[in-house]
Amino acid sequence: MKVPASETLVLGQDEGQPIQMVYRDSHTPAPAPVLLLLHGLFDQGTTWDRIWPLLVDRFRLVAPDLVGFGASSKPRLPQCPPDQRYSLAMHAGHLVQLIGHLGLERVALVGNSLGGGLALYLWCVYPQLRPAISGLALLDPACYPQPLPGYVRQVAGWPGALLDQRPLLWLAFRLGLTRLLVGRTLRRCFADPANIPPDAVDQAVARLCEPGVSYAYRSAARNLLPPDWAALLCRYREVSCPVLVLWGEEDQVVPALFAGRLQADIPHALVRLISGCGHAPQLECPALVAQALAAWGSQGR
Repeated sequence: MKVPASETLVLGQDEGQPIQMVYRDSHTPAPAPVLLLLHGLFDQGTTWDRIWPLLVDRFRLVAPDLVGFGASSKPRLPQCPPDQRYSLAMHAGHLVQLIGHLGLERVALVGNSLGGGLALYLWCVYPQLRPAISGLALLDPACYPQPLPGYVRQVAGWPGALLDQRPLLWLAFRLGLTRLLVGRTLRRCFADPANIPPDAVDQAVARLCEPGVSYAYRSAARNLLPPDWAALLCRYREVSCPVLVLWGEEDQVVPALFAGRLQADIPHALVRLISGCGHAPQLECPALVAQALAAWGSQGR
């Protein structure tokens, strides 16, 4: 089955323009369990394309592009305080709207990197949503404070500010600097560079040249860590739904050592380390990830 065409949900307005979240929905009929697939920072819903055909016959799959990424809107959000633009709290609020719009009642949240952090954030911060959450599947989740990877610091700092200036972005593109940065970033995310999708660099460079993307990326990078980390971490111990944790042993972005910390905070979590895999298991080891999700997601949920 092919990945379906995109659909759009209007979340609100920004400077008189609609804020749109683009998502794809397999519409697999009930009683198929639902998986809400949440991508990571600087990524988009297409990151799940390699596992989509392996799961679509057994699950209803919903894969949004978070606002600021992929085909969704990239608003500048002048009405929001700078520390709230593209924050975890903002993305979580949008996902609550999406879940309500689609009427999802028993949904497993599946998140990679930032998406994994968002899955945990939704469970911890929205207790009214918990009856609708059947489980959390966390793939190399960004769920603990850590030094930001170099490329995230660059986007959040003055290089990101420069790229928000269209003439400088065009110059960086012409000089090949954007391609160099994107290539280095992707290689860091994979244990084996041969597993990088052939068109990944071209697509990422093209996205950087789209209006509003560099601003959204910079804002998201600057607001990656919520100000209430300490309180949020305490709530991990309250997670009562089934939890699956998949972590690439060779992750250079969010170290696999955090898997042990997460299991200590959520003792009932099923934790599996994946050898020969980096930060994006859904891209580097799609068959293994699909098999693990299918076995976990079909157990009474």
